[in-house]
Amino acid sequence: MKNFIARCSIALFLCLPTIIVNAQQRKITGKVFDDQSKPLPGATVVVKETKTATVSDGDGRFVMDVPGAGKTIQVTYVGMQTKEIPLGTQNDFTVNMQLAPGSLNDVVVVGYGAVKKSDLTGAVATLKGGDLNKTPAASVDQLLQGKIAGVQVTTGGGAPGAGATIRIRGASSLNGSKDPLVVVDGYPWGDAGNLKQINPEDIESIEVLKDASSAAIYGSRGANGVIVVTTRKGKQGQHRISFNTLQTMSFLENKPDVWRDPVEDATFANEAAINGGAIATDVPYIGIYRPVGTGMVYFPSIAELRGLDPNKPQWPVNTDWVDLIYRHPYSQNYTLTADGGSEKTKYAISGNYYNEQGMVIKNGYDKYTSRLNLEQKLTNAVTAGTNVILAYTKASGQQLGVGRSSIWPVYDSTGNYFRTSNTDFGNPIALANQLLNTTKTTDFLGNLYVNFRINSWLQFRTSINAKSGNSIQDLYDPKNSTQRALDNKGSYGSIANGSYFDLLNENYFTINKDFGKLHRATLVAGFSYQKTENRFSSLTGQNFVNDVMQNENLATAGTMLISNSLQRFNLASWYGRGNYTFNDKYLLTLTARADGSTKFGANNKWAFFPSAALAWKAGEEPFIRQLGLFSELKVRGSYGLTGNQGISPYQTLDRYGSNKYFTGSVFETGFGPGLAGANDEQGRTIVGGLGNNSLKWETTRSLDLGVDMGFLDQRITISADYYIKRTSDLLRLKTIAPSAGYDQQWINDGKIENRGIEIGLNANVINKADFTWSVGGMFTKNTNKVVAMGESNQVFIGSLYESVRQQISTYTVGQPMFSFYGYKTAGIIQTLDEGIKAGLTGVDAQPGEIKYLDVSGPDAKPDGIVDSYDRTIIGNPNPDFIYSLNTNVRYKQFDLSMQLYGVQGGDVWDFQKMTASRWLQRWTPDNPSMAYPRANGTRGWRASDFYLTDGSFLRVQNVTFGYNLKTDAVKFVKSLRVYLSGNNLYTFTGFNKGFDPEVGESGINNGAYPRPRALSLGANVVF
Repeated sequence: MKNFIARCSIALFLCLPTIIVNAQQRKITGKVFDDQSKPLPGATVVVKETKTATVSDGDGRFVMDVPGAGKTIQVTYVGMQTKEIPLGTQNDFTVNMQLAPGSLNDVVVVGYGAVKKSDLTGAVATLKGGDLNKTPAASVDQLLQGKIAGVQVTTGGGAPGAGATIRIRGASSLNGSKDPLVVVDGYPWGDAGNLKQINPEDIESIEVLKDASSAAIYGSRGANGVIVVTTRKGKQGQHRISFNTLQTMSFLENKPDVWRDPVEDATFANEAAINGGAIATDVPYIGIYRPVGTGMVYFPSIAELRGLDPNKPQWPVNTDWVDLIYRHPYSQNYTLTADGGSEKTKYAISGNYYNEQGMVIKNGYDKYTSRLNLEQKLTNAVTAGTNVILAYTKASGQQLGVGRSSIWPVYDSTGNYFRTSNTDFGNPIALANQLLNTTKTTDFLGNLYVNFRINSWLQFRTSINAKSGNSIQDLYDPKNSTQRALDNKGSYGSIANGSYFDLLNENYFTINKDFGKLHRATLVAGFSYQKTENRFSSLTGQNFVNDVMQNENLATAGTMLISNSLQRFNLASWYGRGNYTFNDKYLLTLTARADGSTKFGANNKWAFFPSAALAWKAGEEPFIRQLGLFSELKVRGSYGLTGNQGISPYQTLDRYGSNKYFTGSVFETGFGPGLAGANDEQGRTIVGGLGNNSLKWETTRSLDLGVDMGFLDQRITISADYYIKRTSDLLRLKTIAPSAGYDQQWINDGKIENRGIEIGLNANVINKADFTWSVGGMFTKNTNKVVAMGESNQVFIGSLYESVRQQISTYTVGQPMFSFYGYKTAGIIQTLDEGIKAGLTGVDAQPGEIKYLDVSGPDAKPDGIVDSYDRTIIGNPNPDFIYSLNTNVRYKQFDLSMQLYGVQGGDVWDFQKMTASRWLQRWTPDNPSMAYPRANGTRGWRASDFYLTDGSFLRVQNVTFGYNLKTDAVKFVKSLRVYLSGNNLYTFTGFNKGFDPEVGESGINNGAYPRPRALSLGANVVF
């Protein structure tokens, strides 16, 4: 018995360590999902610092015994970011994996479907959530600028709520739409440039379809490229509430270069009057009363301004209009989101409020947006869902000038706004406080879809998409407050109301099937029908009884005017795409779309837009693999046709118009054939409205050759493309013989070409658990040229500028679009003999005037006279190239990101060139400047390259520093990040002091709204 007890004791002692270990072990279970909330089989789950590991099964599930020493599990999967999860006391885990940067398994959304990045055959660029959320942005436009090669975003000013101009691979039309198509959650919204309905915080990814192969599926709307926006959706097994806030203070980057010293201002004004031939009593600042308008105004002498006149006190007024007009605006942005899902239901709901004060007083912008995304699995084969966005915006105020003389006060001695005369409408404080200028918009956008999975390889999707909204602009100018009020019998008020409704039905089948081990095919075929209706009405009142109600009671106006319009047009489409893969190395994509539009004539209602693309995964070939150099090497080529229908409807029809004319006592309304448009240079009314039953689509033929390369297991990726786009059958207004009763008619005539190269680079330089560093950049060079315009070689475009008495922009065959037209110059005339020899006469030949060059004549040779024959192409506003560089660093809980954005080349026509500091450098006999002319109050400025300056710049676009707080002690907080961000921190440029060189597509600086420098403090918290 004793021996038995002894043997049991020894056995128990020997087994004790195992018993202790088993007592400390515990079993855990879990499920691994990809970024689309689908189970992820084959994921590796490791207990860190142990040898315990397992692999998830076909349903993404895993079960494992965790040793007592295990504190953290690590989950890895090829193409996904490694995820580490503290064990704590939890025994069941849901692991949601995210795609690794540059991963070939990235899912890229394209028209009517999605493909793996490695299987793309076209030129498609993508921005995922991680890239989108690193820096704060108030609009989608800001998210895109400088992020994607081939995409140029030009904001052209810092007004609150201002949109942007977006061009993909250059402009492809003269008079049709130049904007890319925007598709949100599969619904084609319309042209880009004003994406205010989308809250950037709601975006999951943005894809840009740049070539014809990827954009041809959208047919007649794909010529300018396509921007595909996918909003955030709930994920299975994940229920979150997140709150984001951003508080921003803005500052004027550079104060406008205006006269601040009244003595310098008055001295210049006197000199300009004398040089302009004024007699002594007409020189302004000599201490006398001078007639202005219907009254007399006292102008102090320069001695009085200096305080050196013994008989008069020093002039008491020196108003700093810049400090009065500009402020340090404060903006705020809040977003609250709830998302999540179960096996059958996924949801995402969000609300956003954004308030932006303008840099100019009384300017502001408010935006409210809400979004609902809901998807329900009705049966194993049927899924239904909806996406709804509701947005409301309000913009108010106007840009105010700051060039008013500092000797004038804001208020007169009676407390009223100071005016030098009854026609002095230049007091900016009066304009800010008295004028009403408010625009309110309401937009509803939604779709309802049902997806039927017929079998494992065939599914059908149908959707109803609706978009509707309205905008109301309220304007009111009190009695004699503006020139417009004066022209409208003393006061002016209006209400302009625009509404739209768009309904689209999409139906398409998708086949996704493997044929053996070597063949894989995906086919999409469908039909869509779209109806659009736009309405506009305007109510205008003149000569109101009083200003109390402003425009709220237009019935009190002495004269009332009414106008309204209605547009309806439909679009029907058949489309299809086939993707074929052989041996996972050779890829073929064929796309086609047939569009029929009511915008075009009976002879051309329908058009066909096909495309084809080939790609070769050369990196999968054994002889390439053996090199050990590439983790990816893919060569791509595509060619196809896309179209543009971006003109107003009814251009194929003869139209009747109406016009009001004054009989001497009353206004009469006349009706007749034709539409009265703008006036020509002679003031004659231009009449259009003659139909053209042969009018048809513009067609863009695109060739793209590209290569995608990856190195070091995709830690370095490079994409490069060369493209040629040729657009023919341009939609444009042609001047016709007045004997027809019309002056203009829409026709198809002309060609444009864009060609260029684009390069995108991304590198994960360091990728460790506690320290990561990535660098990215892009380079885009686009060359634009007008190839033909039918019978004409040149067409002037844009406004007629009074200061130079002509239009300054042209479309000229052989030249880039928007080319500048005028005289060439060679500095400043130094002697009268030099001016006469240059072919100038009169005042233009005097010393100190701009030296215009004689370059041509009636026989196309210099003739010794500077006249209209000497006007020629003098500049190109299109940049030579654009580029960007961004970097992101993370060390433990800290992160730092920076983005630089640059534009090289591109002329800017600077109507603001002669600022105060430059006038101080003007030509005088004692300062024979070769850069700036003399002061001359009666000079007739000519449109010339004197106004041109280099628009190159490099901007420190954004710097953001963040800290991720540890939230282990707060159970209901999953993550918390606070950050400090700076936008538009500094611009390296030789451009005019106080103005921004980014002035818009036309390249004309006529005093843009200043772009602020902004500092923001933000926080992102997830519960």
